[in-house]
Amino acid sequence: MTKRADNAIDLGLHLPFQIAQLHSALSAQAKVIIAPYGNLNLAQWRIVRVVALGIADTSTAVRKAAGIDKGQFSKMLTVLEKKGYVILHPWDEDKRQNVIELTEMAFKAHDRLGPLLDARQMHLLATLTEDEQATVRKAIKAIAAAATKTDFDIPDPLADSDPEDL
Repeated sequence: MTKRADNAIDLGLHLPFQIAQLHSALSAQAKVIIAPYGNLNLAQWRIVRVVALGIADTSTAVRKAAGIDKGQFSKMLTVLEKKGYVILHPWDEDKRQNVIELTEMAFKAHDRLGPLLDARQMHLLATLTEDEQATVRKAIKAIAAAATKTDFDIPDPLADSDPEDL
């Protein structure tokens, strides 16, 4: 096992583990930042933030932008609606989806927290040069595309297995 500082990513691990560690560190940081700003958890804030920034407003697009799985997203929307942060409207183009409308309460909450989240974004970006930022974006795009592949043209390791051994 590679020794590392408590706040460092273990670069000796496989790439998916490194990315998971980075995600965990960023989520922990975000949770500390948002804690004093109301009664929403990180997933709920991500939904509010995506809609408030105008990134997306339909359920699937918001879910994907926020990086939330379908089951959790549905639960978070229900909670946001019950707490009075969003109003859901059926989307004319696809009745299975909703258009997410932020309420005045959500906009006020975002107005309070948004500047701090913007400062965090600037802090994170300031750790990288413009060339490094471009490289990271390019790498994320390439890894995201590679993450869709599941067939690696190798022999099936289970082909000769006894089903009782599985």
